[in-house]
Amino acid sequence: MAAALNTGRLCAQSLSLDQRTADVQYVATQSPALHTNFFFQLDEGSFNTAVKKLTAQIPNVTDAEFAVQLAQLVAMAGDPHTSLYLNGPTFPLTFRWLDDGMFVTGAAQEYSKALGTRLIGLGSADIATVLTQLGTVIPHTNPQWVRFVSQSYLPVQKTLQGFDLVPATGASPLTFQDSAGNQFTLNVTPAIEVPNTAPSAAGPLPDLVQQSNANYWFTYLAPLRLLYFKYNVCEDDPTNPFAAFAANLLKTIDSNPIDTLVFDFRGNTGGNGALITPLTGLQQRLPTLLANANFRYYVVIDGGTFSSGLEDAMSIKSAAITGASQFPGIDKATIAIGAPSGGPPAGYGEVKQFSLPYPISNNGVDGQYSTVYDPLPDGTPAGTAFNPDIPVSNRSTDYFARHDPVLAAILARAGSPPAPPTGGAIVVSAASFRTDQGLAPRSYAAAFGTFPSGVDGVFINGTAAQIVVATPSQINFILPTAVSAGQATISVRTGTTEVSNGQFTVTATGLGLFALSGDPSQPGAVLNQDFTINGAGNPASQGSVVQIFGTGFAQSTQVLFGDTPAPVAYSGLVAGVPGLWQINATVPAGIAGQIPVYAVAGNTASNAVTVWVK
Repeated sequence: MAAALNTGRLCAQSLSLDQRTADVQYVATQSPALHTNFFFQLDEGSFNTAVKKLTAQIPNVTDAEFAVQLAQLVAMAGDPHTSLYLNGPTFPLTFRWLDDGMFVTGAAQEYSKALGTRLIGLGSADIATVLTQLGTVIPHTNPQWVRFVSQSYLPVQKTLQGFDLVPATGASPLTFQDSAGNQFTLNVTPAIEVPNTAPSAAGPLPDLVQQSNANYWFTYLAPLRLLYFKYNVCEDDPTNPFAAFAANLLKTIDSNPIDTLVFDFRGNTGGNGALITPLTGLQQRLPTLLANANFRYYVVIDGGTFSSGLEDAMSIKSAAITGASQFPGIDKATIAIGAPSGGPPAGYGEVKQFSLPYPISNNGVDGQYSTVYDPLPDGTPAGTAFNPDIPVSNRSTDYFARHDPVLAAILARAGSPPAPPTGGAIVVSAASFRTDQGLAPRSYAAAFGTFPSGVDGVFINGTAAQIVVATPSQINFILPTAVSAGQATISVRTGTTEVSNGQFTVTATGLGLFALSGDPSQPGAVLNQDFTINGAGNPASQGSVVQIFGTGFAQSTQVLFGDTPAPVAYSGLVAGVPGLWQINATVPAGIAGQIPVYAVAGNTASNAVTVWVK
């Protein structure tokens, strides 16, 4: 699987009917001829029928519609490596798929209102319909690859016009929703202007998005005894050859105490899978690393992990399984974490490019096709994706708070999250609102659903809970002290009549931190040392003590400001305020701006909020 996703641009060329016909016939005859097994899951009769249908429609479709329909023809094979490139003039917006939707992470000044909001529609179509449409030109084996590639397709007006999602000329109406639930529509036109990106430069970026223009980079975080390697693309950098880079990385391992190795393949869509070979020198160091009982080796993946990027990630996990006899414990110490991959664990690859008789791209290259089949690696389960051992949700409240929940889970040595809450009453922490987190006894909880007026009882496993506030859509309550860890049932009652119920998980710890507002950057409920509210106009000083407020029992708590651990002076319940937890932590030196802060306790990590530091 040796080729990365191509993002060449389409010209606004207009082809004659004969030229269009020649292009269709090229796809019809050469796609099966060039691909190593074009009909591996496609019925040849269905493909021929689609060719005839497009040929008949040639006189009646626009340039944009023709390009989309030709791409749909190529995509019928269902091979993610075989596709027609679709690009063109773009909107000055950038998008990122997160677990709670497609968000605007960059916008030109003219459209800055959209920054940090969720894209919910184009024209009259909602985002789910749009992604379904794009999935017909993005060959895939799983939905996460469609979402990842859609980040690049959504700004391309011509592609959207090819689906008749937006008007054929002029501006395109895009509809957004902010964190308060307000919806608005902007009429957007393509532009050369580079969008401003978010998060802003007011604070540090998470490692995930640092040095995004570098093919690869690493850092050693001494206070955490952690080495972090980010592999953005499997392509050598002549200014920083990978062989020399790998030697430096291994030298850093030799020279420093290591509790945690993180090899991050998120967003790596491939290239040269053999490039990583110099890092096999890590095997010689495994006996020393594994002698440390705290050592863990994490392989991070997501929906953008594809082709050779995925191949390399799987090889680490596979080597750990097969090498357990030679390096006892390596199989247990090596953990895949993050989100399911965009590529399948076995499939076609080693692509070559093709050009149509009458190219529709400005460089004369119009698409790519697979030439070999890559079988399933040893020890890797078959399926449509390579799944992590530990799934970690990444939401907009994480991204815009400059927080990487995967790295937080790694530092917490977290296990798999509990089952999400179910039923008519969805119970979550009233601080974090996360469905992938358990709730601790004595914590402040929220039940979401549709409730009648007059709710006066909430029972957890039959024990009455203290109701704080009840509305038709949300009930806040204090989880009883005596509730046992494990699966729990909520019963919402009016008098003696149950009006709703649900299931959720109780855990020994379940820290959640409160945000002061719905701002995407998640400003925290934090007091400075002088007991004033922390904020942009009232930042905390380095070395001062801040009070961080949350909920969820925690016997022993760690606090991190970004990648920097902070001394904790106090962690405990606030007297007289049921459910409220307070952590007093010293602001570390060497940080400034809007900093993400989170807590770790009992092998779980809280959500992050932000604190301003001067």
